[in-house]
Amino acid sequence: MVILEKPYISDLMLEYLSQHNIPVLANDFARESAKRYRLNLLTDSQMKAEYELNGKIYTTSENALDWIYNNLSNHEIIEKISVLKDKCKFRELLRPMYPDFLYKEITEDELDEIDFEKFNPPFILKPAIGFLSLGVYTIYNSQDLAAALLDIKRSKMNWRTNFPNSVIGESKFILEQYISGTEYAIDAYYNDNGKPVILNIFTHKFASNTDVSDRVYYTSKEIIEQFKQQFELFLTDANQFLQLKNFPMHVEVRVDGNVICPIEFNPMRFAGLSCTDVAYYAYGIRTIEYFLQNKEPDFSEILKGKENILYSLILLDKPDKSIPCSAFNYAKLYNSFESVLELRKVNNPNLDIFGFVFTQTKKKNEEELDYILSSDLYEFCDY
Repeated sequence: MVILEKPYISDLMLEYLSQHNIPVLANDFARESAKRYRLNLLTDSQMKAEYELNGKIYTTSENALDWIYNNLSNHEIIEKISVLKDKCKFRELLRPMYPDFLYKEITEDELDEIDFEKFNPPFILKPAIGFLSLGVYTIYNSQDLAAALLDIKRSKMNWRTNFPNSVIGESKFILEQYISGTEYAIDAYYNDNGKPVILNIFTHKFASNTDVSDRVYYTSKEIIEQFKQQFELFLTDANQFLQLKNFPMHVEVRVDGNVICPIEFNPMRFAGLSCTDVAYYAYGIRTIEYFLQNKEPDFSEILKGKENILYSLILLDKPDKSIPCSAFNYAKLYNSFESVLELRKVNNPNLDIFGFVFTQTKKKNEEELDYILSSDLYEFCDY
């Protein structure tokens, strides 16, 4: 069973749900989507009965968590989601794996009282409950801290307008030590025996040490082969404390040498805004199908012939709103890449993005990813 929710769902996902008659909650967003695709819409009571029967639920957005909280309150899944959504509770639960990891929970009222010198920089300041990179700040010096506090004051009303409390939480924040190493994202699920099944692994590419944007992720045969076994062991160890079953998740970690340190486990979904679809373009894997049908990818076959190719997801976030961009030149952007697998245009006032691009790039041409990563996108704006 699947809960569709705003702000975005891809046609690729809707096609699968329609073709396979997957049970979908009949909320406003799903009914709107059903105008374009025939969907098997179920009422609240039917969805609850379906969950009682098969114990599997997938959400396309964390906005859907409100329905789970309100309708499955007598199920263990509520506790599991709550722990993963609250970064402080999550850190505490995994403390046996990382006994020396430093973090501190603070309230919004305490933000102005942060003693920069006492919390050894660099460190991360972010909401205790959050989504994407909302309100995530890397603090290297007192100027960074002052700028972060100012931005939080300016942005918090917009966060609360566009996202429910189940996504961004109340006014709690976490200070935690900076995690060194290369960042990776993992789309995976724990099956009905609690075994982790990895469906895709991405490298999160950054423009600088202070960059916290979600502009570029890519996956490749080399990444899968290098990290699949290590990440399976990591997820197995973590589940000694998490105790998850039939549970999809989008996991973010950093790897520094032999150390794998989690950033967060995002519950009940894979990469947000249908970005998990990059697994389909790269490897022919519909991640939702693999979860719902309890399937495991045979990467030994899937990866054949994919040497030295990067499959990327590129988020086209809008430039500074103070400089208007009346129209985005998608054709010019399209021609900036070696091979575009799909260009998704997004026209949604609640999302500060122009869309997404899925690309295929030979490793030797990786500079095209570096270029778009560092671009402010003004060059693609018509005024």
